[in-house]
Amino acid sequence: MAVHHLLRRGISGGSPLHPLRGLFLVSQELGRRPASSAAAGDATAELKSAREDVKQLLKDKSCHPILVRLGWHDSGTYDKNISEWPKCGGANGSLRFEIELKHAANAGLVNALKLIQTIKDKYAGVTYADLFQLASATAIEEAGGPKIPMIYGRVDVSAPEQCPPEGRLPAAGPPSPAEHLREVFYRMGLNDKEIVALSGAHTLGRSRPERSGWGKPETKYTKNGPGAPGGQSWTSQWLKFDNSYFKDVKERRDEDLLVLPTDAVLFEDPAFKIYAEKYAEDQDTFFEDYAEAHAKLSNLGSKFDPPKGVSLD
Repeated sequence: MAVHHLLRRGISGGSPLHPLRGLFLVSQELGRRPASSAAAGDATAELKSAREDVKQLLKDKSCHPILVRLGWHDSGTYDKNISEWPKCGGANGSLRFEIELKHAANAGLVNALKLIQTIKDKYAGVTYADLFQLASATAIEEAGGPKIPMIYGRVDVSAPEQCPPEGRLPAAGPPSPAEHLREVFYRMGLNDKEIVALSGAHTLGRSRPERSGWGKPETKYTKNGPGAPGGQSWTSQWLKFDNSYFKDVKERRDEDLLVLPTDAVLFEDPAFKIYAEKYAEDQDTFFEDYAEAHAKLSNLGSKFDPPKGVSLD
C-alpha cells in the first residue's frame, strides 16, 4: 500500500480489455466534464455523500486493501523533478485509463475501478482523482486506522495521453531493497520516516502470486477469505489496521505470514530500523506518522480547485 507491494503487482500484456471497454469509455467521458461554479459548490456535499457510499462498499465487499492501493498507485507516479502538470504524475485520476491500468504494477486494479465506478456515476461533481484518494483514506480509517487529514478538490487529467510512463512505482524484490525504496520515494519527495510509516499499511491485504509473483497461493489466514480466498498476508488479521506488520516482520515466527525483501530491509537498514523498531513498540506514534505520510502522498502532483483545496471535516 503498503509501499512496495501495494505499489507493485504484475499484469500480462496482450489484447485490450474488451469486456470493460464500456467502463473505460464512460470513465474518459466523465473525466472530461467541465465543472461549473455551481457544480464546484456542490462538490463538498457530494464528497461527503460519496464517503458514506464508500463506507457501505467496504462493509459489503471487505475491499479495504485494494482501495488503499488504488489511491496509492494514482499518486505514487509523482516525480518532484518535473514541474509541469500533469507530466509530473501524481494524484490526478489518470489511473482510470486503460493504458495505465495495464502497467505491470497495476495488476488487478481494474477490479477496484469497477467497484467504485457506480459511486463515480452517482456523483458527477466528484473527480476520479478525489474519489481514488477518498476511497483510500476511508479504507484506512474504517479498518481501524488513524484519521487522515485529507483535503479535496483535485483536478482530473482529461485524456490517456496524459498518463505517466510505466516504471515509476516500486518493485517488491529489487537487488538492493533499501537503495530502491529511497530512489523511488525520494523522487516523490518523501523521506525515510515516511517510507517506513507507509510500509506499515501492509498490515492490510494479501499478495497474490498470480499477480505479483510473490507469496503463497493460500495460507491458514486467507483460505476462507473474506472476498476471494487465497494469497498470503503480512498479518493474521489482514483487514485490521494496526502496528502488527512491524511486530510480525521483526519476529518472523510464522511461515504463513509474508516478508518481502523490501519488508525485511526495514529492520536491516540502520536509518529505516530506527522507525521500524519505534512503530513495533508504539502504535500511537505509528498512527500519527502514518496519517501525516498518507495525507502527503495523497496530495502529490495534485492540482486543486480551489487552489488550497477543501476539507470535509
